Amino acid sequence: MKVAILYNVPGEGSSRSKTEMAAEVEVLETVASARGALERAGIEAVPLRCSLEALFALKNFDLVFNLAEGFLDDLRAEPKVAGFIELLGVPYTGSPAGALEVARDKGLSKLLLAREGIPTPRFEVLRTASDPFELDYPVIAKPALEDASIGIAADSVATDEGELRALVARILERYRQPALAEEYIDGREVNAALLTGPEGSEVLPISEIVFNLPEGTPRILGFEAKWLEDSPFFQNTVPICPAPLEPELRERIEDLAIQACSVLGVEGYARVDFRIREEDGEPFVIEVNPNPCINPTGSGFARAAAAAGMEYPDLILRIARSALDRFGRGHLWPGRGGPNLQDSFSAGELFFRRARAEDAPLLFRWFEDQDLTKYMEPSSSLTTDMLTVSILCSKDEDFVVCLGDAPIGFASIYERTPCTAEISYLIGDPGSRGRGLGRKIVDALLEYGFCQLGLFSIYASATEENRSSVRALEGAGFRRIGTRRACSLLGDRCLDDILFDVTRGEYLSRRSELGG
Repeated sequence: MKVAILYNVPGEGSSRSKTEMAAEVEVLETVASARGALERAGIEAVPLRCSLEALFALKNFDLVFNLAEGFLDDLRAEPKVAGFIELLGVPYTGSPAGALEVARDKGLSKLLLAREGIPTPRFEVLRTASDPFELDYPVIAKPALEDASIGIAADSVATDEGELRALVARILERYRQPALAEEYIDGREVNAALLTGPEGSEVLPISEIVFNLPEGTPRILGFEAKWLEDSPFFQNTVPICPAPLEPELRERIEDLAIQACSVLGVEGYARVDFRIREEDGEPFVIEVNPNPCINPTGSGFARAAAAAGMEYPDLILRIARSALDRFGRGHLWPGRGGPNLQDSFSAGELFFRRARAEDAPLLFRWFEDQDLTKYMEPSSSLTTDMLTVSILCSKDEDFVVCLGDAPIGFASIYERTPCTAEISYLIGDPGSRGRGLGRKIVDALLEYGFCQLGLFSIYASATEENRSSVRALEGAGFRRIGTRRACSLLGDRCLDDILFDVTRGEYLSRRSELGG
């Protein structure tokens, strides 16, 4: 089973400030931890930074562990990424595009919740700083289309119209989107983490944020309190889990969390944020967060899972397994009859294993070495990311050649038809050149091509000056069948390529003569 861990880290073109980017780069730790959890379970896990090439490569995977919160510098494209994966027909973790789009729009999601009778603070959406506003104060103002508490600060609570108008103007100018202003519910802040799937929904132990802030400071969880560890707001907003709640209130919050996720179409895993009104203990849904942060060291979700007795790797595996079940692909899970083997074979002292995405940096280094590749066609536009995608999408028989545990080269059987294919190889390790390993690699490729793939003929080519490759091919039984003239550029010269082939009958006859 092969899983892509899709993630996105915006670059310099993002509209977010360097401070706000703290909410995005934490995903790298999550990617590494998720990969470790999957690999320890015997699952091949490949991190892929979201790009157009990476998205098309996803069709080669059994599952996408979707941690992408945008596409390149577009941090509002999270729903589009999920929609694209769905169009590919590949199972993926987390919520579908529709739920992500609705939840991103705070005004729309609150309308849907209120329509279903789920308590949420009254609100208005303001598109200009002069829009009419009829709610009583105090209110809290925030960007209507952001997440991760972006745009929420200690001064985001307005006690009169002047303060509100100033906050709205700031949001409009900074974030280029409407502002949502809602009743400020003074009281406790709690959140419920949920795991959802075909088997139903499970609410993990509820967390509470305890505010140890100076008197008069609004008790809100703004951006600094969530993400900036050196901030006094971070240091004085302490999460505890499980929260000390009366059983009746806890059950009420659990029921509301499940209902809210159902209304918005949330799948996989989510976090629902609540305020508990101080005067009467009534809980209000503030926000539904599909695909929330599941960072192993700092996220409330991981903390809630731990409080439920779930180790972090088990959380990752449960999210992944539930996604497969949701898409009717549960049989792919290891132990349920799904294949989880990696093609490999040995040939004497050499070991050939299928090229993997993590081989891309090493292969890129070899392919970029002009001395190594002087007889190969140049690839001026090749990047490590492009090579990663190429490996994932390849329909060829691409192998990393190892001597012991050390990779020493690359070999490929390509341009394959039912009858024939072409072979090529590269010895990348300097210490392995000049030792006759090229001939051994060619012998191994012929054995694999004729005896495993059932080919009837195999062909190859070598530039006339590449004498070591010519010797390796002829020594393995290839015969010259022609010349492709002036087709390989070396410096300012165009050299001829010698064309070779060998049939299966010739190979088997020769092997018999040699006692193979």
